[in-house]
Amino acid sequence: MPEMFQNQKSKNIKTYLTHFPIKSYQEADILSKDITWKIMDYMRQAGAKGITAEEIITKESLPSSVVYSALKELYRLNYIFLYPRDKKSKGERKKRYVCERGTWGKYAIDEEFDAALKVEGLLEGITEDLRMPIMKTFKSVFDEFSSKRGLQKFLPTKNTNICPHCQRSHEAMEFFYAILLRTIDLMITESDEFSKFLKERGYASDETTLAK
Repeated sequence: MPEMFQNQKSKNIKTYLTHFPIKSYQEADILSKDITWKIMDYMRQAGAKGITAEEIITKESLPSSVVYSALKELYRLNYIFLYPRDKKSKGERKKRYVCERGTWGKYAIDEEFDAALKVEGLLEGITEDLRMPIMKTFKSVFDEFSSKRGLQKFLPTKNTNICPHCQRSHEAMEFFYAILLRTIDLMITESDEFSKFLKERGYASDETTLAK
């Protein structure tokens, strides 16, 4: 999978997660084209107000048919949406496309497994147990980034780029999502506590045991 949005220093909207999985052959086919990534990047950088097809055509000097075809496919796969008509400036008629899906939240869980977690009430219980510790950690991390000059450049842009659909900043959501993902990854792959947890349940072995 190609790196999603490159050249971070030149971007208005920051990217924290650079890869995401593909769930279908259709997605793979569409996202295999360089122009698709360029269009998504333009829309992402345009922020919550989006960008018109004409603006993309002008910037890239591309045939209109290529741009409109890519936009049509991205829209069909719910990667982008049209900026709400009732929120446009008075007199504005052109369609503005907004990047709906970046990298955060882009994963797939087996449907049967997911349903079992929900039916048994496990997800609700896990969420409740983790809610306060995670929010406390998010606050602590945000304060750390805000107070240190070397980290401030990584903070999402404040009070702008609010999605007209979910009323949240996708950039900020990705920031916290990346922190959580990286933390979970380190805990599961490198922590002694988790290794011990697996060994106690028969899901891991000591090298000395394997050698015998």
